[in-house]
Amino acid sequence: MKRLSVFCVAMVCLAPTAQAGPMADMAGSWRGSGWVKQTNDGPQESIRCQIENAFDAAHLKLTLSGICAAPGRKLTLSGTLSGSPNSARITGRWSNPDGLGSVRVVGVEQADLIAFTFSTRDPVTEREISQNVEWRVTDSSLHLRSGDRTDTDILLSDIIFRK
Repeated sequence: MKRLSVFCVAMVCLAPTAQAGPMADMAGSWRGSGWVKQTNDGPQESIRCQIENAFDAAHLKLTLSGICAAPGRKLTLSGTLSGSPNSARITGRWSNPDGLGSVRVVGVEQADLIAFTFSTRDPVTEREISQNVEWRVTDSSLHLRSGDRTDTDILLSDIIFRK
């Protein structure tokens, strides 16, 4: 499930909005560190990520490419999310070829927060995976948190990114 949490990191880093505010602030090169869990009851493991976000204001599109390192392995991440004019809705597809593969993402923008959900099956265990993902934008950082959709008290990642 490490690959799930790392996949969430990528999705959070790319989430756009229908307005340029937080999405435009997410553009650029970011480095992050924090923790992830493989499973709901698994131990926290340290993770480091380096990502590059590009924002296209004309098309309300944010793209990402990057790499994350967890103990003993590295994971490649990529994807694109799109906003809609006059709407807070965001949609996209993200890819982690070393983990869950490609996953459809649906969410919204709320002030300094981008929130979205996804559901998929783990290609190795066939277990159904559903997560809530939040990315808060501040003046100096991006704060990623993901959790289990079936039990909102269970956190699966907590990572802070800085430029």
